Amino acid sequence: MVITDRPRRKAAPTRPVEAWEYGPRIDLLEKVTGQAHYLDDIPDLPGTVYAWPIKSPYSHARVVSIDSSRAEALPGVLGVLHRDTLDGLDPGVRVGEYRGHTREHGETADQHFVTTDKARFDGDFLGIVVAEDLRTAQHAAELVDIDWEILPTVFSFAEAMAPGAPLIHEDLGTNLAHEDSFEWGDVEAGLAAADRIIDGAYYTGNVFHHPMEPSGGCLVNFTDEGVDLWFATNKPFSPADQIAEIFGIDPDRVRVRVPPLGGAFGSKKITPAIMGAMAMSRRIGRPVRLFATAEQSFRVTARHAALYRARAGVTNDGKLTALDVRLEVDTGAYFTGARLVTRNMCISSWGAYAIPNFRVRAQTAYTNKVPAASFRGTGKSQTTFGVEALMDRIARELNISPLQLRLQNVPLRGRYIADSWKVQGVEYPADTPPMDADLDRMLLMAAESIGWDGNAGGEGPMEIGARRVARGRGIALSLRHGAQGAGRAYAMATMYGDGTVKISHAAPDLGGGTYNMISTVAARSLGIPQEMVRVGEPDTGHDLHFEGSSAQRTTVQMGNAVLKACESLKRELADGASQIHGGDAQEWTVADGAVSRGSERYPYAGIVQAFAAAPSFEGVVSLKGLGAYSYAPSPDRAFGGLDHWAPGAAAAEVEVDLDTGETRLLQLAVVADVGKALHYGAARTQAEGGAVMGIGLSLFEDLVYEEEQLLNADPFQYRLPLMRDIPEAFDAMLIENGDGPGPFGSKGMSQTSLPATIPAVANAIYDAIGVQVTSVPFTPEKVLSAVRQQG
Repeated sequence: MVITDRPRRKAAPTRPVEAWEYGPRIDLLEKVTGQAHYLDDIPDLPGTVYAWPIKSPYSHARVVSIDSSRAEALPGVLGVLHRDTLDGLDPGVRVGEYRGHTREHGETADQHFVTTDKARFDGDFLGIVVAEDLRTAQHAAELVDIDWEILPTVFSFAEAMAPGAPLIHEDLGTNLAHEDSFEWGDVEAGLAAADRIIDGAYYTGNVFHHPMEPSGGCLVNFTDEGVDLWFATNKPFSPADQIAEIFGIDPDRVRVRVPPLGGAFGSKKITPAIMGAMAMSRRIGRPVRLFATAEQSFRVTARHAALYRARAGVTNDGKLTALDVRLEVDTGAYFTGARLVTRNMCISSWGAYAIPNFRVRAQTAYTNKVPAASFRGTGKSQTTFGVEALMDRIARELNISPLQLRLQNVPLRGRYIADSWKVQGVEYPADTPPMDADLDRMLLMAAESIGWDGNAGGEGPMEIGARRVARGRGIALSLRHGAQGAGRAYAMATMYGDGTVKISHAAPDLGGGTYNMISTVAARSLGIPQEMVRVGEPDTGHDLHFEGSSAQRTTVQMGNAVLKACESLKRELADGASQIHGGDAQEWTVADGAVSRGSERYPYAGIVQAFAAAPSFEGVVSLKGLGAYSYAPSPDRAFGGLDHWAPGAAAAEVEVDLDTGETRLLQLAVVADVGKALHYGAARTQAEGGAVMGIGLSLFEDLVYEEEQLLNADPFQYRLPLMRDIPEAFDAMLIENGDGPGPFGSKGMSQTSLPATIPAVANAIYDAIGVQVTSVPFTPEKVLSAVRQQG
C-alpha cells in the first residue's frame, strides 16, 4: 500500500476565557527583552573575587594526597580550600536537600561539605580555588596536584548488588542504600483469584534536568554580621540550617535571596561547591562569586534510574485483581534523595487504577553515578511508564481495547483508594481524599483529540515515498498527589499610599508563572487591576516561611497564603476606615478597590493617605496583612497528608521507520484537571511544557555511562527535543470544575502531563510495530531491534 503523508489537524482552543485569567504574564516583558536579572546578571559587590571548583575526573578513586602549592603560588590566587586546608571546618557536615533522615545508612553515605577519602563519582567535590579573576581561578584549579588510586566502578543496580561488588561506602559493608514497602489488601489472594497473571519489566534510565540556566552558582558575602547568599534555588529556607551547622552561626544570620530562575525541575539545590565558596568568603573577608557552567551542571544531580518489575492478576474480562511490584532504584553515589524518591515511587506504583490488592517492595542501591535527587514529578515518571506499559501488555494479551481496559479499572469520582495500608510492614489509616477527578472523561478526551477509538492495531507496513513505515496510537494515565503537606506557608500583603500592593513571600518563580499566579490572586481578591500589584523576590530576611516551589504545591499552598494575606489586608482597611471615618469595622465593605459604607466610598489609597496625613503619624504609612496556609496535620505515613489528586492523561500517534527505527511523533494530546485555571495561558503552557519534556525523555534524553565515566555531560552531546520534534497536531486540554483546594477552586497541575506522555509514546510504538520497547528512551537502535524481533 502506498499512501501520502496525512494532513495535520490543528489544535483548537478548549474554551473561551475571561479577561482576568488571560492577560499577559507580569514577568513577560522583562524576560523577552532581557531586562530580567538572573543570578549571573546581579552586579558584583565591591571587592568581589572569583571561585572555581576542584572536582574529580574519576568515577571511583581514592585520594592518596593533595598538593596545592603550585596553585597557591600563582599570582592573583587568594586561597585554596581542600581537605588539608579547612581551617577547623568539619568536612563531615552533610550537604544536600534531603537531610531529614537518620544515619542508619552510615557516616559516608551522605554528600559532605568536602570529599576527604575518595571520589565516588565523576565530578565529586574536592575543593575550591579563589582568585582575583575567573581565568586565574580556573588555571589554579588545574595546578592542584592530586595523587589517585583508581578503583573499580559500578554503574547499575544489578552491578552494585552483585556478590563481591566494589563498595561505594566501605563502612556500610553493602551497596544497599534503602528499602521501602507499601501495600493494601491481600496480594497473594488477589493473584490466586485471577484468571491470568501477566508480568513485565520496564527500565527508566538516568537523565539530567537541563534547565536553561546552569545549576550550582552563587554570589556570597560572609561578614561578621552573617551570610548574604544570592542563589538560584526553589527552596530558599532549606540551606540555612546546613550553613549554620558548617560555620557555627545562628540560622537567623543566614539570608538567602533568590533572583528569577531559568528553570529548575529539581536541580537548583545547595551544593558542596557553594559551601566551599562561602568558606572562602569567610576566610578572605571578601564577596565570592561562583559561576556554574552547563558541563558542571550535569554533575550536580540527576534523575534516579529504576527498574519496575510487576505481576498483575486480571480476570478474563479485564478486571484487575492484584498488582505486585518490585522496584530496583539507582540513587548514585550518595544518599541525597534516596528516601524521598523511593517512597514516591512506592506510592505511585499502582498507577491510577482501582486495585483491590496491591504491594510494592523497593530496594535502592549506591552506584558510581552522579547523585540523584528530585526531578519534575519526582519518582512518578519511572513508575507511570512501568504500570502503563504493563496495562497495554495486559490489553494485548486479553485482546481488549487498551482504552476500554483502562476505563473499566479507573476509580470513579468519590471512591477512596483504600481504607488502610501498610508502610514498611506497619498498618496506618489511609488519610487521603477520595478521587476528585473524572479519570474516565480524561481518557476519552485524549483519545478523541487524536481521532482514535481506543482499539489496538496500527497501520502498516506501508510506503510513504521511499520510506517504509508503520503507525500506531497509544494512551496513558498518570496520577500523583496534589499539594502534599509540607509545613506552613506565609505571605504578606502591604498597601502603600499610592494604592499599590506589594506581596512578600518565599516562593521562587522557576519559569512557570508563580509571580503571575501570586499577582492574579492578589488582584482578584482585592478587586484592583493586576498592574497595581507588585510581587517581591523571595528573601529569607522577611522570615515568611515556605517549604519551596516544588511538588506542584505552590498554587495551592502559597496561593492560599496570599489570598489570606489579602483578606487580612482588607480587614486592616476596614479597621482603618472605622478609625478615620467612624463606625465599627464590620460596617465597612472592602471590595473593588474601595472601602464603602452606605453612600460613603473611599479608595484604598485614600485610607492609607489619611493615616499618613494625620498629625499623630509621622509621614509614610503602609497597611499590612499577614496570611498563612497549611494542610491539616495527617497521621498518614504514605502520602504525608494531601488535599487533592492531580491526574493527567495523554494520547499519542507515532510513525516508525521500519528500516531505521526512527520514531516520529504525529499527534499528541494531553489533558489536565486543573480545578480552575488562575491564568489560562500559563496553565495551558505548563501542560504543554510538561508534554514537551516528556517527548525528550521518551525519545532522546539519556545519560550514558561507559568507559568508567559519564560520556555525554554537555549540551552538544545530550539530545533535547527540537522544534521539529514537536508534532503540529499538539493539543493541551484543561478540565475546570472549580473544585480544587486552592484559590478560587484551583489545583496543582504542573506535573500532570510529563508522566503520562512517556508511556503514551511507548504504547503508540507498541501499537505500530507489535513489540514492546521496555526501556526509556525509545532510541532508533532499540526500536529497530524490536522491529527485527517481530520479523
